[in-house]
Amino acid sequence: MRADVSLELLLGEGVQVVGRHIDLLKAVDKTKSITKAANEVGISYKNAWDTLDIINNKSEKPLISRTSGNKKNSGSELTEYGKKMIQTFENLQNLQREYLANVAKNFDINSLDIKNLNRLSLNLSARNQLNCEICEINEGVLKSQIIARLNGGEKIVATITKQSQISLGLAVGMSVVFIFKAPSVSLKEPSKDGLVGEVSEVKIGKDDAEITLNLSGDQSITAVTSKDEAFDLRVSVGERYEILIDKTDIIIGV
Repeated sequence: MRADVSLELLLGEGVQVVGRHIDLLKAVDKTKSITKAANEVGISYKNAWDTLDIINNKSEKPLISRTSGNKKNSGSELTEYGKKMIQTFENLQNLQREYLANVAKNFDINSLDIKNLNRLSLNLSARNQLNCEICEINEGVLKSQIIARLNGGEKIVATITKQSQISLGLAVGMSVVFIFKAPSVSLKEPSKDGLVGEVSEVKIGKDDAEITLNLSGDQSITAVTSKDEAFDLRVSVGERYEILIDKTDIIIGV
């Protein structure tokens, strides 16, 4: 059997970037014109303009810029951040498809496989998906410690089985994606050698708090903690905290 899912990137206020939005961004990059891009993907100019206006405004950085300043009738082009979003989306999409293909290859309809698919859906919904480069591998008898460098030079550590390391063909210098859920992240006061981020957004719910922290290199990590823990730490926008990630909760995609 075969399986497929739709990938979404979430911008501010829950704005979704899906495959059709990526196609539109690629068309703008190709044609340098919103009008021509709309024709390329088969939608109206107004639809294209409204869509690009929403995702551009909600994005952390601009995705589109005018080729001739702000002059009327000037062309449009993608920023480096916009091109990077396309690349990130396509890399994650490829990872998603390969993972599903491996699961579906040996899938039988029974209760055990249904449970495995439930776990898979949780993994694919993980909020944190970071591009990084492996800089060190420490092999044990049964497990391997994978140390990777993020875009800004910070290091992050994952622990996986040695068999998984071998199956994925992991090696120093290899580009990978570290994927982990927000509840696997905790915060504390910054220390000298820890991974530190600056809070860019805080959402407080009835019992929990969702905290987004910016790293250098245009990457971010989202943590979900209890509301009491957030209050104890006095979490607020602009403050810096050390980010602790459960190493065994990180999934590595290639």
